[in-house]
Amino acid sequence: MNINVELTMTDIKNNERNKGKNALVNKYLCNFIASRFLLILRDQNGKEISQNKYAKLCGIAPSTVSKIKLPEGYDIPMSTIYNICRHEKKSLQSFFSDFEKIYGQNIPD
Repeated sequence: MNINVELTMTDIKNNERNKGKNALVNKYLCNFIASRFLLILRDQNGKEISQNKYAKLCGIAPSTVSKIKLPEGYDIPMSTIYNICRHEKKSLQSFFSDFEKIYGQNIPD
């Protein structure tokens, strides 16, 4: 059986629009994480630590912390958000609730 799939111009435009929306959500997520957790890096006892130490405690690469701090953010995986929340002793529910209070629920509709 041979299935021929054609993308219409509308499909292509919708795909591009969705990529833009995803990039905006990722930017907002990274900016939110950076402002909440990455301005002053701390261990679980509240002691100020280096970026390398923070990354190690979170189970992520130091370069990931650097990418999150970029103004444009990056395509952040859910596992990275989870690892940071775990280190910060913040539930995902609480994290996303706080995020929605700032950025709303319908980004970027």
